[in-house]
Amino acid sequence: MAQAQESETLDVLGEGRLRLLQPRDGYRFSIDSLLLWGFLRPLPQSHWVDLGAGCGILAIALARIHGVGRVTALELQPSLVRLLQQNIRLNGVGGQVTVREGDLRDPRILEGIPPADGVCTNPPYYKIHAGRLNPNGEKAEARHEIRGTLEDFIRAGGRLLKRGGNFVTILPVSRFPEVPSLFTQARLSIAHLRFVHPYGDQPATHVLIHAVKEKQRALAVYPSFILYRSLHVYTSEAEALMRFKPLRYP
Repeated sequence: MAQAQESETLDVLGEGRLRLLQPRDGYRFSIDSLLLWGFLRPLPQSHWVDLGAGCGILAIALARIHGVGRVTALELQPSLVRLLQQNIRLNGVGGQVTVREGDLRDPRILEGIPPADGVCTNPPYYKIHAGRLNPNGEKAEARHEIRGTLEDFIRAGGRLLKRGGNFVTILPVSRFPEVPSLFTQARLSIAHLRFVHPYGDQPATHVLIHAVKEKQRALAVYPSFILYRSLHVYTSEAEALMRFKPLRYP
């Protein structure tokens, strides 16, 4: 069994189905990653690409829980690539998940990746001059557009997808006005939206987006996802996500 170093934690997730090494003080996955995972509906034998895979929570859950046949995990930061590779071995998904280290803005990094049925990404949320830049390098690059903008992530996803392929992401509501024009450039059309609210009586903070490449779909807006029903008490749907139970969608 893998042992966490002093600078890491070994977290057991999904009722024991996933084990994940993460930096103790660096970038760790958040509820946003779980929300994104719950919005994915991959077919078992499909090929998915995780752009900005971090320590691998999405890529590994796609393989372990959804049973996706092939996942390409793209990550830029060497420290996270090391943990990603360890987590792939730790969860026994080496036959399904392939790691590619590099910058998605470099076309050479994307070359050789087979056309994907789906691309998922939890991109950096904040423009470089928006808000305080975290002094921790891993956190700063994961949260701010230091080495890749929202446009870069969408462009890469559009390039990697086959016709009819699915692009799925989560963004702060404040970034949503940028999405339609960026999707048009990447030949993506929005198919489904779901807004995320901390509480039922509070405004949405994030939006889950599913788009399709080179195919028009009638836009559907799902009922809002509510995280908490009272202070520190998750809703039943949020509790299901914490256990990595796939959510049901029409």
